[in-house]
Amino acid sequence: MQKFSIKEQFFTKKNIYRFILSSILIIILVISLFFFFWKKNTVRRMFIFPSVSGELIIEYRNLDKNPVQGEVQYFIDEVLLGSQLERTKKLFTYGTKVLSCFQREEQLYLDLSADLLQMGDNVIDIKEGFDILRLNITKNFSDIQKINFFVDGKYAY
Repeated sequence: MQKFSIKEQFFTKKNIYRFILSSILIIILVISLFFFFWKKNTVRRMFIFPSVSGELIIEYRNLDKNPVQGEVQYFIDEVLLGSQLERTKKLFTYGTKVLSCFQREEQLYLDLSADLLQMGDNVIDIKEGFDILRLNITKNFSDIQKINFFVDGKYAY
């Protein structure tokens, strides 16, 4: 009978491969847990869009916390792009852009391009569009109490 030392028993080819494989798996697990629990630089926002059937549909998206144009304007830009779900209508016609957006105390001043005055397919009435846009903004930004809408520099509603 031969006697093997512990080193010789541990460092067999089979055990070395097991050790390397288990080490890789543990490293992957630690990295995955780090990214899973790492706080992301996003905030969850609620979007409300009209559906084809006339109901309102709620959609949630994760948006950047510190966008270049500011949180409110970034949110409004996303609302103007429309829903990511099927069978929803747009608030305004394609091409509507934010010309200016700024907040003073509890009031928001929002100037949209004149493209929204054109009617298009799958677009709701302009007044309804402003109402749903107002609902979206007030639900997501509780510090905004009043919204002043402008279209191409002229007071709208």
